[in-house]
Amino acid sequence: MKSATITILILFILFVPFTPFAQNTSIPAINKVLHKDLKIIIGEWTGSLTYLDYKTGKPYTMPADLIVKQGKNENQLLLLNKYPNEPKANNSDKVKIRKNGTILNKSAVTSREIQSNNRIQITTEKVGKDDSKIAVIRYIYLLGKEQFTIRKEVQFEASKEWIKRSEFNYTKRKK
Repeated sequence: MKSATITILILFILFVPFTPFAQNTSIPAINKVLHKDLKIIIGEWTGSLTYLDYKTGKPYTMPADLIVKQGKNENQLLLLNKYPNEPKANNSDKVKIRKNGTILNKSAVTSREIQSNNRIQITTEKVGKDDSKIAVIRYIYLLGKEQFTIRKEVQFEASKEWIKRSEFNYTKRKK
């Protein structure tokens, strides 16, 4: 009996300290965009664009409409941006998934989360330039069936502060 107790105690001492380590050695999930994530936003949207005007230091908001269409393959969407009050600013753009979903629009996918409201939040980051200055540029995409947001945040070199540079907020257009 005493021998069995000592054996159990030795096993307990040997096993327990390594249990947390064993749990933490699991391979983390790769953050990536799925094709089905993007399909959620195909359709017509209406909303606004708010951007930080660096000259005045104040945000400016204007109406914005968006049509999202399937691109030439499942890795691509076409975005047709329309600005009712500034038609000269109308443009088109593409959203492209690359490298098995780990790159979105030439930026590394740093996270993909499904929120409690069933919207998908995808965050990307890359080093680039904003206002002719080197910065880390972060995009946060909130994809939902009825709401869609793209937020651009910028962290300039030698700064710890993130600046909200722009934000598109859309609501699905009712047919």
